[in-house]
Amino acid sequence: MTNLSSEQVIEVVGASLETCAEQAGDITSAVYEHFFTHCPNAIPLMGHSDDGMKGRMLAQVFELLLTDEHLGDDGYLRWEVDNHVLAYGVEVDMYPGFLQAVADTVKSSLGDAWSVDHAQAWSTRVATLLADISAHAEPS
Repeated sequence: MTNLSSEQVIEVVGASLETCAEQAGDITSAVYEHFFTHCPNAIPLMGHSDDGMKGRMLAQVFELLLTDEHLGDDGYLRWEVDNHVLAYGVEVDMYPGFLQAVADTVKSSLGDAWSVDHAQAWSTRVATLLADISAHAEPS
C-alpha cells in the first residue's frame, strides 16, 4: 500500500469524485439510501429535506472532502456540526455513517477502477473529517 501525503489524499478523492460524476451522474439518492440503511434513526431528521436540500448538503460534504480550509477551531465544519446538533437534533455518531455512505457510493460507481490508493485516500480523508468533528462535539 502506498503512503499518500495529505495533498495526494485530496487529489485522489477529488479525482474519484470526478470519475464518479462522469460515470454515475448525480449520486445524491444513492448516498442517502446507503446512509438510511446504516443509520435509520436519521430518517426522521431528514423528513423535512427535499431533494434540492439533500443535494446542497452533499455538495457541502464534497467541499469538505476537497479542502482543509474548513477544518479547525474557527472552521466552517465546527459551526456546521454545532448547528446540526443544537438546531436539528443530529447525533454526532451519524457523521461516520454519512461519510461512509458517500465513500461506498463512490466506490460502487467506480467498480473495477476502485484501487488501493482510492481506498487509502478515502479512509484517510474520512478519518481526518471525523477527527475534526470529534474534537469539537460531544457524542450523543
